[in-house]
Amino acid sequence: MDFGLDEEHRMIRQSVRKFCERELVPIAQEIDRESRFPMEVYKKAGQEGFIGALISPRYGGGGSDLLSFYIIKEEFCRAAGGFGQSVCVCALNFCYFISKLGTERQKKKYIPPVLRGEKIASYCLTEPNAGSDTRNIETRALRRGDHFVLNGNKTLITSAPIADYFIIVTRTSEERSFRGGTNFLLERGTEGLSTGEPFEKLGMRCSPMGEVFLDDVVAVREQMIGTEGEGLFEMLNILDVERALAAATATGIAQACLDASITYARDRVQFGRSIGNFQLIQEKLAEMDLNLELARTYAHKVIWLCEKGMKTTREAAMAKLFASQIATKSASDAVQIHGGYGCIQEFPVERYFRDAKLCEIGGGTSEIQKLVIARELTRAR
Repeated sequence: MDFGLDEEHRMIRQSVRKFCERELVPIAQEIDRESRFPMEVYKKAGQEGFIGALISPRYGGGGSDLLSFYIIKEEFCRAAGGFGQSVCVCALNFCYFISKLGTERQKKKYIPPVLRGEKIASYCLTEPNAGSDTRNIETRALRRGDHFVLNGNKTLITSAPIADYFIIVTRTSEERSFRGGTNFLLERGTEGLSTGEPFEKLGMRCSPMGEVFLDDVVAVREQMIGTEGEGLFEMLNILDVERALAAATATGIAQACLDASITYARDRVQFGRSIGNFQLIQEKLAEMDLNLELARTYAHKVIWLCEKGMKTTREAAMAKLFASQIATKSASDAVQIHGGYGCIQEFPVERYFRDAKLCEIGGGTSEIQKLVIARELTRAR
């Protein structure tokens, strides 16, 4: 494995970074304060090909590899964590999911408008009584002749308040296990489907999050994604890739923390010299840099394993766990380095501190990642 980025990957990083510095960084504080998703930037990202990097050109994508999308997501999250989060749900949990499991009709109809930045998508798994315990999903899809009737409530769903398309994880059997899960694709405006108001969140505030309500929603077989009864297993196959890419959110935020801290440590003068000359500040900067390098390098390795088609359940959980932990630690140290200024909104590290915490919760908590790692270690071989 070559741990360095090739020329193509370096060009992608340079292109996305320039895009973010031009379109996203100048408004990052504003969209955080206003809890506003910047649809205008999302559309431009689609036009630049960033949303569809992972997807085949046949459906309007760029046909790039997973590492390319890792780089794109990391740069988005370096500028505004919430933006990167919403884009990833559209690109991975929706478009990539459909590209792997959807019918040809579904791929042609639903993927292109999302890749162009014209439509927003959401992936609806979590429920009031089922978060980490996926087997406890209560949303039902009951067969009625040649169609299904969906009832249930999804919550903490990224982009739900503004989404045009919804992948709904349901149960088509009463069995409380991974058997019987089935995924359906619905559109906003479908009778019986509604969404709640956006939640007031701690961090990643430009990425709206809310509830989805299903009240006798009628869905035909053509709206099913994948195989009836195998939806939870199909979700798990995508989950390893999602967790590997979740590390990009954390490393992007950690990189932003390090960049801001270096600048501040150079410019802030106390006791007649810049605080970057003090050993305790140097220690924090060195640890931030060390942890970031380790987290990113390992995440790149897991991405490489995913590209090889290898099972990465344990490795992806490790990548997400470690990257999430170093993001929150880096954000805390960045605030500490900034002192009192780190606690006010004029400086971005206050936002990074709030954004970083979601890395340890969304997409599977840190505690769940540890359980996954331990389960894989003790599994009979």
